[in-house]
Amino acid sequence: MPSAESAAEVSQPPISDAAEIATLPRVLGLFSAVTVVVGSIIGSGIFLKTGNVATALGSFGPIIGVWIGVGLVTLCGSLALAELAAMAPRAGGPYVYLRMAYGRLPAFLWGWTEFWVVRAGSLGALSCASAIYLAQVVELDRLGQEIVAIAIVIGLSIINYLSTRWGASVQNVTALIKVGFLGAIIVLPMLMGKTEMANLDPVWPASAGLGLWKGLGIAMVAVLWPYDGWINIAPVAEEIREPQRNLPLGMGLGMLIVIVVYVGANISYHLTLPMAHVAGSQAIASDVFQVLFGEKGAKIAALGVMCSTFGAVNSNMLTGPRIYFAMARDGLLPAAICRVHGSHQTPSNAIIIQAVWTTLLLLAFYAWKESPKDAFDGLTDSVILGGLIFYSMTVAAVYVLRRKRPDLPRPYRTWGYPLTPLLLLIAYGGALVSLLVEQWQQSTGVLALIAAGTVFYAVSSRSERARKLAD
Repeated sequence: MPSAESAAEVSQPPISDAAEIATLPRVLGLFSAVTVVVGSIIGSGIFLKTGNVATALGSFGPIIGVWIGVGLVTLCGSLALAELAAMAPRAGGPYVYLRMAYGRLPAFLWGWTEFWVVRAGSLGALSCASAIYLAQVVELDRLGQEIVAIAIVIGLSIINYLSTRWGASVQNVTALIKVGFLGAIIVLPMLMGKTEMANLDPVWPASAGLGLWKGLGIAMVAVLWPYDGWINIAPVAEEIREPQRNLPLGMGLGMLIVIVVYVGANISYHLTLPMAHVAGSQAIASDVFQVLFGEKGAKIAALGVMCSTFGAVNSNMLTGPRIYFAMARDGLLPAAICRVHGSHQTPSNAIIIQAVWTTLLLLAFYAWKESPKDAFDGLTDSVILGGLIFYSMTVAAVYVLRRKRPDLPRPYRTWGYPLTPLLLLIAYGGALVSLLVEQWQQSTGVLALIAAGTVFYAVSSRSERARKLAD
């Protein structure tokens, strides 16, 4: 029989007295929940990773198969996440579930990795992508793109600092624009008669040997970035109205929209452009619109992509601070981070520290990499590695908590359990092996940073115990 203390952990994690009033108001409805999912996922990947996938596989069938397969795997993960979010609709998302399932250290390491790698890396990569596409409309050198990327981070941080509703409004508008833009990419080439079935050749690879399987691993890692962000609604669960209904519904609807849009866009890309062109393209949407409308079309497409990536920056800006807020509320970070602004009712200090670190990370990657595109790829690979580890642990928490805490109320239960969460775990395990082999140097750096979090936690815990004994 669970104790009263353990039962209380679901509704209100242990927090300090100073932080007890630090709660966030429920101001977001179902539409906002769907747009957070769609807006978090659709960003840069559908425009900047298609060439990577075509290069790795070289034939249309496996390419579309990877986009569908990773989408379905991600949907399986979102079904598991929906059970957890409806069960514990609190700020922090995966941090809350990891703590319930595994204890304080794994939960802390998630927040640690989220801050240093996953969230800041996502914000940096998406801001970088926005600047890359803006440079196709106005002349921007490397320094100009760096300034634009940093300005996007700072500007959206100010908006989300001032109002959660303002941040959600930006999210809603940009989500509609990006879905509409991708809808145009899907429909216009066919309506204008610019598609060629011959462009789909080769449909299947000549052989199914080791090279194909290696290519599938590389392509899967590449496609994980376009689908990254599916977990982002969970950190804002505390601010969703009727969370037991709107969280599962928002996740399911949002994921289905994304899968349909991604598959449709890829079919359109390949019908409009030859395989070699897709594989070599650095700006696939602009190339398609150039076929349709000439040079002006390429610039229109660049603005559409920039709107998409800009909206994804805002979505990450909206969700990330809620994780640090929850950790501080539990006493794992300084109490000042869980401060709710008196006037704006936002996690203001958490937003500020996220903006500062993301800016420093952008400066570092622009200085380290040879080009803005290289900086983008380096940031995304780091994000995916951290995500593979902790997203898998989050989904596995469904199994752990079903066994450990069967008494907890579950307004929504994972459809297809226990098979659907297992599919994600198997797929993510394979992608992790591929990434460790192909990007071992950068992977080592990310793993070392996670290990540093373990050391930091041990030292901090020892210091906290010593302080309590002294008191």
